[in-house]
Amino acid sequence: MEAEIQERTPYKDPSFKPEGEWKKYVFDMLGYSVFAVDGTWVRNNLSIIFGHGGHPYVHEFIPMGEIWVGTHHWNEGKDSRCGCDEGNSEVSKEYFISCAAHEIAECEQMKTGKPFHPSHEKSLEIEEELGLLEDPNKDDGETSMDETLRLTTRRMNPVRGR
Repeated sequence: MEAEIQERTPYKDPSFKPEGEWKKYVFDMLGYSVFAVDGTWVRNNLSIIFGHGGHPYVHEFIPMGEIWVGTHHWNEGKDSRCGCDEGNSEVSKEYFISCAAHEIAECEQMKTGKPFHPSHEKSLEIEEELGLLEDPNKDDGETSMDETLRLTTRRMNPVRGR
């Protein structure tokens, strides 16, 4: 199924843009529009496999050029998939930006035809290099969202095509 979604992605209807209270534009990053989404709403209405984030080469309902990041860690009565102890707590700005960076790196690799799992593993390495996730539940309290985004974007430019 993943390969078929990846193959069909270039043929998506550009006029299809899911919208609602569950989706809010946050910023642009490396040519993508990044949206904060209510992950529970997405899992209940679009796809049970949506985790913390997504892009068009993995989720057929995400439009080209968009990255979706969940606003909360989740476990919905199960073990937290992100390894966070606090299910349903709001993600920090560092976690949000790190997740967006991961999804962009993964999307860029899959766009070239690379399969999901190797793209995902490489994106985890890139995310670790960025160093934003010492504590996924807590902001550093000192750096603004804009500054964190600027620094991350600058550091990602050389790794974007890896």
